[in-house]
Amino acid sequence: MPGEKDAFLRIQELAGLAEEALQLLVRILSSPSNGLKEIESYTERINLLEKDGDKITRSLEEMIGRGSMTASLDYDFGRLADNVDSILDRAHALSRQLRRVTRRPLREAKEFDSDIRKERISLIEIGLAQLRMFRKLLNTAGSNRSQAIDLARQIESLEEQGDDVKDSMLDEIYGSWEKLDYASFHNYLETTIEADDILDLCEDASDLVMAITKALGA
Repeated sequence: MPGEKDAFLRIQELAGLAEEALQLLVRILSSPSNGLKEIESYTERINLLEKDGDKITRSLEEMIGRGSMTASLDYDFGRLADNVDSILDRAHALSRQLRRVTRRPLREAKEFDSDIRKERISLIEIGLAQLRMFRKLLNTAGSNRSQAIDLARQIESLEEQGDDVKDSMLDEIYGSWEKLDYASFHNYLETTIEADDILDLCEDASDLVMAITKALGA
């Protein structure tokens, strides 16, 4: 149906913005601690992507409000848009926090920070892989159900892989509390959970696409 097709195209556009934001997050995490100028530039770009994402989400909400889609699917489309937009919100929040601690470094154990940074990159890269599969899912869910199911399973598997990375990071953070002051401990904890949220949101968005396309008879 035209309304649903248009909505999926906008979700695809939103997911493209989220993918770019995660690529920039990896660059921020890979930047040297004295590379503030680069980090400022990447963070500003993520800020613009997040604002563009909000515009797309609002346009989808307006479409739903006008009754452009099947009424029974309004709620699921709204949740789908919100999930993908929330990935951008998490990326935005993470970039701002990483910029903040680059401007005003916290007291931290350098070796510990280096290890956690590598694991954080791994977590975001898993999210990137999920998003790329999610974008393929958007293209195939309405035409190739078996391929869509396979992609959804891969996205779920990556989320489980990310959980293992997150749990390992949390074990390291809690096991290193004696080396860290409260601000550093809280920063590591918060940014690890924020990064893992991205993976959960990707999986939830994938589940919603599968539910919507099934309801449409695809």
